[in-house]
Amino acid sequence: MQKKLYFGRVKSRKISKIKQHNFKYFQKKNNINKLDLKKKLILEIGIGMGENLIHLSKKNTQTNIIGVDPFMNGMVNVSDYSISNNIKNIYLYPFVFQKFLNKFKKLRFNEIYVLFPDPWPKKRHQKRRLVNSDFLKKIFKILKKNGKFIFNTDNISYFENVKTILKNTPKIKIKIIKRVITIKTKYYLKAERKRNKINSLMFLN
Repeated sequence: MQKKLYFGRVKSRKISKIKQHNFKYFQKKNNINKLDLKKKLILEIGIGMGENLIHLSKKNTQTNIIGVDPFMNGMVNVSDYSISNNIKNIYLYPFVFQKFLNKFKKLRFNEIYVLFPDPWPKKRHQKRRLVNSDFLKKIFKILKKNGKFIFNTDNISYFENVKTILKNTPKIKIKIIKRVITIKTKYYLKAERKRNKINSLMFLN
């Protein structure tokens, strides 16, 4: 039996035919296979509604930004915004991270972001968490030398678990970040409303 790769929803509301058409147009125009590999490359895994991905693209105009997420509402939101605002350095892959790895084995990244992944707080569901030991091993392989991995969550058990895995990993330098490395996205504001502390860490490869 094949292991399930994704446990969340892929859509929260119906996507219009026009938006679907625009997304296909964007995918064809911004094809990951045609990336300029001489440029720096940033990856965000799990883009939510895409606010941080768009922010990164504006902040790093000479860098190519890839967003990977099977959640289509966020993907469509980014493609619509990119078309309307003539953003040319964003690329989208609307499937799970493992499929992305299998398809683009040669890509190596200067920065990788995982921001507010689903914490699956119930103990029986924690095996569904995206960031675990196996996931981090894959990250090490695709991160360039001196590349950065940035992770944040407002779930303390998730944060402590990731921190422990990294501390037990040889040759990895961990830095606990006091400021949050993201703009105020939908999930950032949700954490604030709940008065949850947002914990962030970064490691260098």
